[in-house]
Amino acid sequence: MQTGKKTRAMFKRAKACMPSGVTSNYRYWGDDKSLVLKRGEGAYIWDQDDKKYLDYRMGFGPVILGHGFPAVLEAIKEALNMGNVFALTHEYEIKAAEKIKALTGVDLVRYANSGTEATMHAIRIARAYNGRDKIVKFEGQYHGFHDQVLWSTFPPLASVGYRNAPIKVCQGSGVLSSSAQNVVLLPFNDEEQLEKKIKDNYGDIACIIMEPIMGNCASVMPRKGYLEFVRKLCDQYGIVLIFDEVKTGFRVAKGGAQEYFNVRADMATYAKALGNGFPIAAIGGTKEVMGDIGFLKIPHGGTYSGNAVATAAACATLDEIEAGALDKVSTHGKRLMQGITKILNHRGLHGFVQGPESMPAMVITEAEAVYDYRDVAATDHAIYEQIIWKLLEKGVMPDTGVHEPWFISASHTDKDADFAIGAFDEAVTEVLS
Repeated sequence: MQTGKKTRAMFKRAKACMPSGVTSNYRYWGDDKSLVLKRGEGAYIWDQDDKKYLDYRMGFGPVILGHGFPAVLEAIKEALNMGNVFALTHEYEIKAAEKIKALTGVDLVRYANSGTEATMHAIRIARAYNGRDKIVKFEGQYHGFHDQVLWSTFPPLASVGYRNAPIKVCQGSGVLSSSAQNVVLLPFNDEEQLEKKIKDNYGDIACIIMEPIMGNCASVMPRKGYLEFVRKLCDQYGIVLIFDEVKTGFRVAKGGAQEYFNVRADMATYAKALGNGFPIAAIGGTKEVMGDIGFLKIPHGGTYSGNAVATAAACATLDEIEAGALDKVSTHGKRLMQGITKILNHRGLHGFVQGPESMPAMVITEAEAVYDYRDVAATDHAIYEQIIWKLLEKGVMPDTGVHEPWFISASHTDKDADFAIGAFDEAVTEVLS
């Protein structure tokens, strides 16, 4: 795929004022491939040359209702009439927290502005709560851009080491190397390794932070009973369990992954779908763990946290989710997954679609299932990448990263699904010919 003349000209302007022409590394696809958008509406986006794309990136997952969703826009207009940032509590802030509590079952809520901030604060709260320093994280799981979690997020398979003694691979230069000392790294879905590491280190471990579904790694699901096993270990050894629900929260179920799997965490971090694309995040948890957050106790703050526009957007978004918006999401996702599966089988391409219907992912592999990052890293990325670029040419936009799921919104229709399935069939045929 090559972008049009107007898009390339606009991207040239972007490169003159921003590193690589983007404000997030994963938006750079190449000088003649990176998009500069003009607008979005519902399930579609348009570039500067007015090329239309059926969007399955949805801003990396936040746009759960659709671009420019009317109820959300009306809510933020109303909020702007009141103001925006006060550095004092206001009613939208309270309303949104009440809605988060009602949907997720958490006791208390604090706001942040991004998933990165939310996970950073959640880890600090866990350390303060039990007076320990180390965290457990899993290979291939991404928890934001702070130093303590930027280890083995997308490591080259040749660098990960032996499964029983994983090597901590830094995400890139500039990450404080000493932060790795407080990270216990493990493969996902491995009860034996987790129990051994906990027994060896439990006196130092503050928390286990985990994506219940690997939202940055092909929507790998937990094995049956795995989350319950993690919960049991945390209870046994006095460890705080943090579910990173930045992607799963208000997407896989009204109450997120805690509802989806019927497993309770001590804290959960939310962002993305919480505000349908507006910059808002939240930490929700038990009163026992979060009740002592306060001045000169557990530090937490943020000038823009809980601002009026973002919390108004959250209120409107959560109202739509409570009213059944996720039913539309699931219906579309199921239709899409069935169509893609049928094509894979018909074309003889070994692979499958996995994950929840709201964020399905495709892997090309001879294996019957994938259970962790190492399994996904060993799949056929090359063929899937070719399919993705063919889809982009045809106006269907999954993410160009093979680990990313397809994100569904309530604005995606049956007609959209049929168009995407047809384009997928054509793409696979062209790649295999």
